[in-house]
Formats: sequence, C-alpha cells, structure tokens
Amino acid sequence: MSLDQGRRLAGPYARAVLGMLPQTPYSSTTSPTPHESINDLPVHRDTLRQIFHPVSESRQFTRVDAGKVFDHTLLPADERIPHPELIEMARETSDGGNRQERILRARERMRIEDAEREEKENARREREERETTRVMGARWEFRFRDVDVETGVREGKGVRVGARYGVPHQDRKRGQIKIPKRVE
Repeated sequence: MSLDQGRRLAGPYARAVLGMLPQTPYSSTTSPTPHESINDLPVHRDTLRQIFHPVSESRQFTRVDAGKVFDHTLLPADERIPHPELIEMARETSDGGNRQERILRARERMRIEDAEREEKENARREREERETTRVMGARWEFRFRDVDVETGVREGKGVRVGARYGVPHQDRKRGQIKIPKRVE
C-alpha cells in the first residue's frame, strides 16, 4: 500500500500496533478487571547488576539464557514467578481457540500439578518419618535424626560441622591478607 494509490496507512498501522498491546474493554455494567502492577513483581537480587554478554545475531537468546548469564542456577522469569499457570493461560488465549477448551485444559493442568505436589509432600513426610527416631519421655517426645558429621549434609544443606561453632574466621588469623587481591 502506498499513498499514490489513494489509501491511508495510519489506520492499518494503528490497528496492528494496538493489536499487540493488552487491552481491557470498557463495560458500563461490570467493573473493570485490574491489571497486575509492574511494581509488585519480585526482582531477583542477582539480576540487579548490568552485564555485557555478547551474543551472535544468528543465535537465539532466550530468557533461559539470560538467567544462566546472571547465575547458573537462576531460573528464567517464566518459571520464577509465583503463578506460572497465568502465563500458560495467556499464551493459549493469544493462540486463539475455544474458551471452554482452554478452561478444561487449565483445570486438567491444575489437577495434575496438585496430584504431583501432594505425592512429593507424602514422599517427603514418609522419608522424614523413616529417618527420625522417636523416644517418648515422661512429658516430651524426643526426635533424633542422623547427620553425616564429615560433611554436615542434611537435606541438601552442605555446611561442615564446626564451621559455625569453634572455628575462627579466616580474617582473624595472623598473616592473612584482608584486602581483596582480585575483582571478579
């Protein structure tokens, strides 16, 4: 389309741009649906610093890659948010399709996630019950768990025994350099 054909371009461009923006239609009978405030979204502390990470133009750089640049254990934003099911629902809505089918798929996903969460919780409780020795006293119940004293590992927490109590900090030892030698 061009102006020499007698057509105006502002209308199609405006519709295309506005079609990309989220909109809430006005209805005088119902109250408008409030949008989520951007200020309420949690910001991970590892993402506050600016990092220059060169990437070739031919390579696709996704949110997963960005999370790995900041920290190799940092999950992408879609998985870190409190309600990832809302993202999935928004993607399905933008893809189109029948509303009832989308609702049924969302309910099925929620049912499966609830079942998996309950199964994990039951397995954790059973493992904890197996690993705990209970001794009944006159007034109290004493619970004991075995801990590996070499590594101090219990449920994925790798803290050495004695690292907190009885072991001096390195900066208190004689002859230790207390200023940083390099910046990472």
